[in-house]
Amino acid sequence: MKNKTLLAAFLITTAFGLHAHGQTAELQTQPQTITLFSRITHKDQGYGRSAFNFRHGVRSDVEGWEKLTYNYSPLLYGSISINGDTDWFSISMGGEDPSRIKDLGELEWSQLYYTPFLPANPPLSSGIRIPGKNESFESSSEGRVTQVVAGHMYVVHIKNRETDLYAIFRVDALEPSHHCTISWKVVPSPED
Repeated sequence: MKNKTLLAAFLITTAFGLHAHGQTAELQTQPQTITLFSRITHKDQGYGRSAFNFRHGVRSDVEGWEKLTYNYSPLLYGSISINGDTDWFSISMGGEDPSRIKDLGELEWSQLYYTPFLPANPPLSSGIRIPGKNESFESSSEGRVTQVVAGHMYVVHIKNRETDLYAIFRVDALEPSHHCTISWKVVPSPED
């Protein structure tokens, strides 16, 4: 059953997400949902429930995940703690990975008509620094970290050797520093 669901998610994502074109193209497919658990809060249960791969539509605790995703899950929830708050999303920060995340603010799916542009730029620094005065964590992390806020929508641009795709997701539910449920879908690139 898991394999059929995984295959269906992959085929839907590939058919509608990776081959659509145009910045003003209508966002396609209905969003899917997944629950992510804070990596720090739930470290005793393994890290697999905190990482997600948009290309394949799987959390990293799915059987066969390593072979399917080449051990790559770009979205992490709860792997950073700031003053005891683990409600942070981070994008894979290994090596020269130029992937980025951006908070679009409080939005419903019906309010989003196109894919916002988000450049994938190699990081200028090797880590995350505490923001300066009047600076956000998004800015100080070069777009690799953002706060998790219920009702907010986010765009990610995932780029590496195997993938160059955009995904949009919304935090539909949040139990602070415990888990969040997101609705998500792969969307047309505004660069096509």
